[in-house]
Amino acid sequence: MATKEHIAYLPYAELARVYRESEGWTCVTCGGPVEFMEFGHEPQPRMPLFECTICGRRSDGCQTFEGHHLLYGGCPLEENVSSRCGYWLGDWARPRGTCPVCHSSSRTPAIAARS
Repeated sequence: MATKEHIAYLPYAELARVYRESEGWTCVTCGGPVEFMEFGHEPQPRMPLFECTICGRRSDGCQTFEGHHLLYGGCPLEENVSSRCGYWLGDWARPRGTCPVCHSSSRTPAIAARS
């Protein structure tokens, strides 16, 4: 399976600030809305927790289109690899749908967009 290592370019406090000032973020897997659950959750109390309200995907923001752009300076659709958060482990999945940041799109529609 193709994977890619990432190095974050934005401090987490700044990521949280940008989220709070936005109109919401979008899950890379299902296209659902993502909530910021703040910091302090075990087993990673120093990492922010973002959770999709539809599929439950959890991450430090990297599994959202908006967070991925801020953290890594690019679109997860352009990388075309399966990913998961290194801090909030979950299933590997490829991003799908249309990116609300740069408007790139995959051939596979987001799950939330299909329902």
